[in-house]
Amino acid sequence: MGRTLPPLLLLGLFLLRPLHAEVGRREVFAAIGSSVLLDPEHEANLSNSEIIWNFTGSNGNLVTILDYVPNHPMEEPNNHFKSRLHFNSSTGSLILNHLNPSDQGVYTIILDDKLIRITDLSLIEPLAEPLINVTFVDTTIELTCKVSVGKASSILWRKDAEVIRNGQHYQLVRNNSKLIISEASKSDCGIYTCTVENPVSKKNYSYSLTIYGAALLHRYTKILSITALITAAAALACKIISSWFLAKIISLQFLQLELRALQFIFLIGAFVCWIWGEGASEMTVCTLVFLCLLLIVLLFSSCRMKACDTRLNKIWIVKPCHLILMVAVSPLGGIIVMGLSVSLIAETVKRADRKLNKRIAGTPLIAPSVKDPDGLYHSELKGHFLKTTVTNEEQL
Repeated sequence: MGRTLPPLLLLGLFLLRPLHAEVGRREVFAAIGSSVLLDPEHEANLSNSEIIWNFTGSNGNLVTILDYVPNHPMEEPNNHFKSRLHFNSSTGSLILNHLNPSDQGVYTIILDDKLIRITDLSLIEPLAEPLINVTFVDTTIELTCKVSVGKASSILWRKDAEVIRNGQHYQLVRNNSKLIISEASKSDCGIYTCTVENPVSKKNYSYSLTIYGAALLHRYTKILSITALITAAAALACKIISSWFLAKIISLQFLQLELRALQFIFLIGAFVCWIWGEGASEMTVCTLVFLCLLLIVLLFSSCRMKACDTRLNKIWIVKPCHLILMVAVSPLGGIIVMGLSVSLIAETVKRADRKLNKRIAGTPLIAPSVKDPDGLYHSELKGHFLKTTVTNEEQL
């Protein structure tokens, strides 16, 4: 008996092999509310074959959807599927209309008492049209792609026609739903498209981003102002040290002269950045001109050009030159630089906090959309940094 067991097992496996080979299984995705074709994919004409379609739902109960016997009236389908079925007797296929979540499950077709096809039907909610929300802090921009209805299985970002990859400049987080642009500049201007997709739907949304450099200029203004403040403090420290020891140290005098010139140079650069980003005003322009005069007179005196004292002694401009020179070389010049630097730093911080508070408070950064005559939706972001145009697209 022990010798005959292996051949019997082999024979049984051989006989069962064709049966299992004929049974096909596949997974089908369909959208809720749409229709789905359940096809046995049988090449022969099935009009003279007995066909039974069964359904097993999430509760595990087996329900006969349709029982077709040739030359016999077809029985009414199950109440759950009644009036929603379309049966083709020649192919054995079944079309199920007006799908609802309870239709999700396993569908099997039995042909002449032989199981030939198993279909796993998964129902997925179609995606609603996405939206892109924009927030920014300083020079960082965040674009968030949101879908109100449905769940996206994949999210893809494009800038103009190029796919955006995760890296140092562009960071994709939260399953690619958020795009973070670090150190944004004018080169980041363009049309950003968010494409969301699941097995039954695909939608996209485009956002035209235009960057004005005010936030970046604010950052440069702050950096230059801090540098000018430190330089002015160092120049005053050199002055105090030289006065304390009552000695004229050559190297210390040269260092003090260089620091005085640098403090004006850095502060002039800070004011140029501020005017470029915020626009010129009477106060800022006058301050910039005054700082330039202080720097010019200081450099003139450092080069030991005494024409102002010898040849131009009787000219009316000599006395103003002496006055400006006294301010430039005295501790008063450093105090002026420190005061102006602190003022610029405070203004740049105030503007950054104002933008941050708007974002935290939930104030919409995108203005309400207005439809223009060409049928596109546009919106403008109030502020110096961004001016945005929103274009709504849908890919079918």
